Amino acid sequence: MRLRSMLSSWLGCAWLVLCTITPVHAQPDDAARNAFRACDAQAFLALNMARNYLMSNRNRGLVLPHVEGSEIGRAMAEDLFDRVERGEIQHPGQFAADTLFKCANSLKLSVGATKEQAAVCFTRTDIAVLLDAERARGVPRQKAVSNVSAKLTVRSLYPMALMHQVAEAVYKPEKAPDVRELMGSVAWSCIHAPAPRAASSASR
Repeated sequence: MRLRSMLSSWLGCAWLVLCTITPVHAQPDDAARNAFRACDAQAFLALNMARNYLMSNRNRGLVLPHVEGSEIGRAMAEDLFDRVERGEIQHPGQFAADTLFKCANSLKLSVGATKEQAAVCFTRTDIAVLLDAERARGVPRQKAVSNVSAKLTVRSLYPMALMHQVAEAVYKPEKAPDVRELMGSVAWSCIHAPAPRAASSASR
């Protein structure tokens, strides 16, 4: 239940950020940063939207309330529903990567990776989500890694080295880190890494 609640909360926060980060009067450097932040926010909105939908056995009620009153958000949700029904989206990372590239292309930004690599990188944020949930339940670090590795078994997508690295970030601080920031760190460090480290398809 806490995991579902967190995802719903992130959806609302992501949409709030998406609606407020692009000033009308921006200097060139500011415009570039805002463009990047806009695409990052859209990608993570798509990721959390798709994760909510797919993890809840396609419960639209966990998605639609967060995009009420927004034509863009509603269109994104309907696109997700349609593409899942057609079998085009099997994992949230795919929808996030598609959204990122659509935004980047429209704003003339370079992602620095292929769409397939980005999908893998967004997929790997599952590690941060699940380890954070384990810490919140009071599960010790070693047991948490064991539990999460038992759930995320495809090592080409979820390498153990990364799992231990994320566990360090989740468990070492006295206060649990901001999960959205940690997800961003996992995704973007992977996107900026050489392609072989994220060469498998997220649809597997």
